[in-house]
Amino acid sequence: MQFKNAMAFTGTSDELVYYYHPGLDRILCRKYVKPKMTENNRRIGLVSKKLKSLCPSEGYIMDLKVYVAMYNRRGNQCLIMNWQNAFTKLMYAMAKAYAIDLLAITKDAIYVDNLPCISVRSAVAAGLLPVVEGYERLDKTI
Repeated sequence: MQFKNAMAFTGTSDELVYYYHPGLDRILCRKYVKPKMTENNRRIGLVSKKLKSLCPSEGYIMDLKVYVAMYNRRGNQCLIMNWQNAFTKLMYAMAKAYAIDLLAITKDAIYVDNLPCISVRSAVAAGLLPVVEGYERLDKTI
């Protein structure tokens, strides 16, 4: 099956979810599974809202986008899809490494405690994200 405008074909049909993946330049589909409401799913939702409320700066977001492009260019088998995925990955890695509760994190605390998520460069240097060539330039703060 081919589509003239693949990016426009998204949504659900016949119990499948279709979506365009720009990094792969492909339409993907998966079986639709209604999520069960569990305590873990509720917590993940709350953490996601908390991380979104940090409102990273435009420079920080751009550095994450550049990092994702550099990481994906390396030919890794597992790609990072977008800057939000990289941000979430580094925040969860930091929470684990430094015993930080992501539900309680604030932008002020990041600066006061000089946490490694303050910039992409410091996150990579702290081992929260894999090293890519040129990461040292990614120094915009959150």
